[in-house]
Amino acid sequence: MRYLLLIALLVGCAQTRVEPLGVPIVPVRVEPQAQQMSRSEVVSATIQCEQDGLRAVPVMSKRIISGMYSDIVIDIQCLPKRQSYFQ
Repeated sequence: MRYLLLIALLVGCAQTRVEPLGVPIVPVRVEPQAQQMSRSEVVSATIQCEQDGLRAVPVMSKRIISGMYSDIVIDIQCLPKRQSYFQ
């Protein structure tokens, strides 16, 4: 029984990838060609989604501003509102 548990533990550990310090490595994607939406464009797109009975979901990108990565909004997607299945 102990050997089966040991084998199961080793097989389970072999399939998971351990990153340094337990932090996953995620590459930062920088979009040099992405056009940033202005604040008024974001507000008007959000209001338009809400008037249609949908929820507004911003599409974000990264841009280097003053040598640091910064999040920018490049698009607003109108998606259906979430439904609660536990009513």
